[in-house]
Order: sequence, then structure tokens, then C-alpha cells
Amino acid sequence: MNSSYNKIDDIENQDTKNPLLGVLFSAIIPGAGQMYNGDYKRGAMYMAIELLSYSYRKNYISKSEEYENKYKEFADTHWSFNKWVNDYAIFANTDINGPLYQVHLTMTDSDGNFFYPWADSHHIEFDIYGSLQRTNNTDGNEWFHDEYIDKCGLSMDTFEVCNTNYFAEAIVTKDHHLYEGLGKYDLFFAGWDDSVTEGYVLASGNTENAFSPNKRLYQYELRAKANKKSDYAENALTLIFANHAISMFDAFISNLIKNKDVNFNYYSQPIYNNSSTLKLEGINFSILW
Repeated sequence: MNSSYNKIDDIENQDTKNPLLGVLFSAIIPGAGQMYNGDYKRGAMYMAIELLSYSYRKNYISKSEEYENKYKEFADTHWSFNKWVNDYAIFANTDINGPLYQVHLTMTDSDGNFFYPWADSHHIEFDIYGSLQRTNNTDGNEWFHDEYIDKCGLSMDTFEVCNTNYFAEAIVTKDHHLYEGLGKYDLFFAGWDDSVTEGYVLASGNTENAFSPNKRLYQYELRAKANKKSDYAENALTLIFANHAISMFDAFISNLIKNKDVNFNYYSQPIYNNSSTLKLEGINFSILW
């Protein structure tokens, strides 16, 4: 009996912990606020979630970078700027009985006009003979248009290969936009080494796109896996942020519960988007104390 009273007295005589200090500790290291409040098991749980999330994220970032290196190496081997320039006019052929006519249709506008690269918003930047150029003329620079007409004008009329090595010296800017565009936009299809011999059309939703075995491997295998691993890493980052926020909130609430001199109420309300799907976008917490 006396032992029970002594335990109660010990709890009541404990120093009151500052709730905001516990929140600050959990903001820095999830679980630190709980340990500050004396909740060591809960603190260890939050810390464990943090460590596991960081380990999970690091693992999938490494895997994403591995596949990113693979798809870049694959593109560097199977796609070239010089081939893209030389073979582009082949796909302008309007012969309905031609073997690449369906591919041709993926490279036309809504009025059926074939689009050459200088008229498109997407472009490739490259350095050639000491000058930085781009393939479209949306910025008012007609250099690529003029040089292409000069070197490959005849192939535009005959729909044949443009036999020029003038663009072979081009050093392409190999940034994220290039590697994304090679798999995403039909504008760059002619540069794949199997585009003329094995080109075909693949329907995706309401659109049809030009593909070849190498382009499909690049886009749907290598790049898709890199993006998937990257998504997993982002999910882990979201969990890390959520773990911080929940640990902060939990440290604050648990502190107030232990402090008998403080009266408070807290409420939660789900936040949905405005669409008919009512997708949950978050939770709104309100605290009165």
C-alpha cells in the first residue's frame, strides 16, 4: 500500500517537461521528443522507422542510378545524332503502300503535315565547329534549318537517306531532356539504329507512337525500371517527412497528457480534393489548450 503511494508521489513530483522542447527534439530526430518525455519505447520506435526509411531510400536511389546508367549507355550505343539527321527525311514519305507509312503518320500534325525538327517545340542542343546550336527555330535562330536544307534538301524531295557527314562532328548536350525525349517523342525516332529496318507503331491509350525493338527496350524496360526505383525512393522520403511530423505531434500530445495542470482538446479532420473521387490529400489537426 505504502509502495503504491510512493510511486504516485514520485510521478507527481517529477519535473514538468516543456512540450515545445519535446517537439523541437522530434523535429530534429524523430523519437527524441518521446525519449525527452520518458517514453523510451515509443522513441525507439520512431527512430527505428527513421533508420529503416533512410536505408530503404538509399537502396532504391542506388538501384535507380544503376538503371539510369544502363539506359544512358544503351542510348549512347543505339541512337546517334548523325543518323537522326541523315534518316529523318525517309519518314516524310507519303506513299500509303510504303513499309513505314504508319510510322510516318505518327510524325504528322493534326492536318496531316509532316513536321521537321525546326518547327517543333522539342529540340536537341549541340556544339558543332565551336558553335552552340539547337535543332528548332523557336528562338529565331534559323541555323539548323538552313544547314539541313543546304546539305539534305534533295533527300527531302526523294525521301532518301541524306549522305552527309557534316553533322557527324556535332557534340550533343546529353542532359535529362535528351534522354527523356529519345523514348518519349517521335520527333527523335529516326536516330535509333533499327528505326528504318524494324520500325512499327504501338498504340498507347488514345495515341500511337513510333517504336523499334531498341526504342521499346530503352523506354519500357530500362527507363521504366529506373523511374520505378526512383518512385520507391520518393515514397521513402515521404515516409521520413511523415515520421518527423507524427513524432512531433505525438511528443506534444503525450507531454500534455502527462501534465495534469494543462487542459486541452484536439481534433482531426480529413482533407479531400474537390474531384468526385474524394482522394485523401491530408489530415488537419486542431489543438485547443
